[in-house]
Amino acid sequence: MKLNKKIDFSKKKNYILDMDGTLVDSMYVWDNLLIDFLANRGYKTPDDLLRDVACMSMEQSSGLVSRMFDLGLTAAEIYAEWRGMIYDGYAHDIKLKPGAKEFLVRLKQRGRSIVLATANSQELSEVCLKSNGIFEYFDSFVYADDVGCGKSSPDIYRAALDSIHGKPSDSVLFEDIFEALKTAHGIGLDVVIVEDASSSADRDALIKSADIYIKDFTELIGAAEL
Repeated sequence: MKLNKKIDFSKKKNYILDMDGTLVDSMYVWDNLLIDFLANRGYKTPDDLLRDVACMSMEQSSGLVSRMFDLGLTAAEIYAEWRGMIYDGYAHDIKLKPGAKEFLVRLKQRGRSIVLATANSQELSEVCLKSNGIFEYFDSFVYADDVGCGKSSPDIYRAALDSIHGKPSDSVLFEDIFEALKTAHGIGLDVVIVEDASSSADRDALIKSADIYIKDFTELIGAAEL
């Protein structure tokens, strides 16, 4: 664990959590999905595209790919193909990061509000959370598709706060990507970054900029009065 700021968790009533790369080990699915999808059509996936779509919903990223490449497919057709490629993984294979369920249990025992704020779709999010036995721990769910923008905009975090009548000062965000960290800091949220292999290129910047940087949730369980 790396602490750049002491967060008084006893005063944090609301916990906003990202799903992919934060709660569950799933980002490899997205990298492989886009790389394989474009390779099958004769294109190499630019590195900056992988970085860009990490902040987007599947609806937004399928639209971007449709505009960038001459595939003869609409955004809706790309979305449908992607959904078919990854649904079974979310329903059966993708698992929680170490300590994630125990962390959520601890929060609920202490009466904290828990919000999911994700760029993933409602369908894939729900099936994954239910498969891993943590769906019932969330008080509300905020999806980038419903908000209309990805995590380069603070709107998704503002919507998450509004859903539980929270303020940045009494809330804390858990994320895994640098763009989300910058966005959340911009509206005054404290941010805990959970290490993920997909963010390895930004690891040094994340360690330096996060309020707290953890390898997984086991580092927080028992280490703070949540």
